[in-house]
Amino acid sequence: MPTILELSENMLYVEGKNWQCSFGHGEPVKLGIVLEAIDLGIDPKKGYSFVIDAHIIPQPNYLDEEILEDARAECGDCMEELIRQVYESYSGVPVNIDAVQPAKASCGFSSFVADSSIGSMKDNLGGEIEVRHFQSLEEAMRFVRDFYVIYASLVFGFIDVILDSPLRAGGTGWDKIRQMARR
Repeated sequence: MPTILELSENMLYVEGKNWQCSFGHGEPVKLGIVLEAIDLGIDPKKGYSFVIDAHIIPQPNYLDEEILEDARAECGDCMEELIRQVYESYSGVPVNIDAVQPAKASCGFSSFVADSSIGSMKDNLGGEIEVRHFQSLEEAMRFVRDFYVIYASLVFGFIDVILDSPLRAGGTGWDKIRQMARR
C-alpha cells in the first residue's frame, strides 16, 4: 500500500516502497509522485476547469542535501511542507497519469466517483494528449484519491520509458532525477 501525504487542499504526494530507478551504479533512488489539481480558469458554467498534473520526484530520504537544506530553511522540518517546497522549487519529471489507463477507457465506473470530461491538451513536446477535466477542485481531488493514487503504482512499472523522455526544459527525466537526488 502506498504512503499518501496531503501537501495542500489541491496537492497529494504518494510514494511506494518499490518505486525506484537505478543509474546503473550505487544505490537505486526511491521515487514518489506529486498529484496536483490545477485550475485552468475556465468558467465552471462553460466547462470543466480542473486537470491533474503529476510529477515524479525523489523520495525525501533520497534528495540532494543542498535541496533539503534550502527547503528546510524555507519551511522547517514538517515533511509535507518540505516535499511541497521541493516540488514548487524544483518541479519534477512530468507524467501523464491518464496514459496509464487512458481516460476514455476508465469512463464507466469512474463516472460514479467524480464528474469529469475527457479533453485534449498539448504535452511537453507540443503533441496532443488525452486528459481528464473536472468541474471542481473537490471532484478532482476525489478522483485523485480514488483512482490516480492506485494508477500511480503502474507508472513505476515502466519508469525507464518515462525517464527516457525529453523534457521541455532540456535533458531527460534521468537528468532531472539525477539533479535532485543525493549523489
